[in-house]
Amino acid sequence: MGRVAFEELAGMRIAGVETGVQFAERMHAHVASGFGPIAVTSSLAPLLPAAGLERGYIYGCTGDAATSLLFGLVAAPTTAGSWFAMVNMPTAGLMSAYEHGVALHRTLCVSGDNTSSVMSPVVGALVDGVDLVAVSSPVCSQSEARRIATRVKAQGAVLFVLGKPGGFSPDASFSARTVDWQFDTHARSRTVEVSASGRRVYAHRSCTVRLPGIS
Repeated sequence: MGRVAFEELAGMRIAGVETGVQFAERMHAHVASGFGPIAVTSSLAPLLPAAGLERGYIYGCTGDAATSLLFGLVAAPTTAGSWFAMVNMPTAGLMSAYEHGVALHRTLCVSGDNTSSVMSPVVGALVDGVDLVAVSSPVCSQSEARRIATRVKAQGAVLFVLGKPGGFSPDASFSARTVDWQFDTHARSRTVEVSASGRRVYAHRSCTVRLPGIS
């Protein structure tokens, strides 16, 4: 594959804000090459211009329901065969992930020192072989974040950064806010308002979903 073609597929050639025509052309090329977006559940698809997670992108997740949103986004991909890794996320319970529909047999939990010297090689190595990688408030310099971002693009992985982005500059950011809880003997689910913004998101995108139990 030639250099120009590879850069187009990896999303490295596009800079700044895309027009609708440019976006449509890029999506057509990605789908035709097999390098297309990773499908998410239909209730969350409206947040994403491609109706799925674009390979090579970094997504930021903030708000009190950020982890719940993360699980909602990766549930369909892991069920379909994608692997998912969580780095230094000890409070992200596996039972909660399971209740959101995440395939636990394709989920990795990695822990280590949240320092620049550790974070860069760990996350960098994971994106080389795992489709979906999530890290919470990473500690790394902007230069290291750029190197990781380059590997994410080259491998066609998706990186989620929860909380403070550290040195990363997300392609798109989600803000997830709980507006209502549903209880019986304990909290069963919650209604969440999600909005998307960023340089790879055109127009205003938002939705209200129930997590878990997206219909």
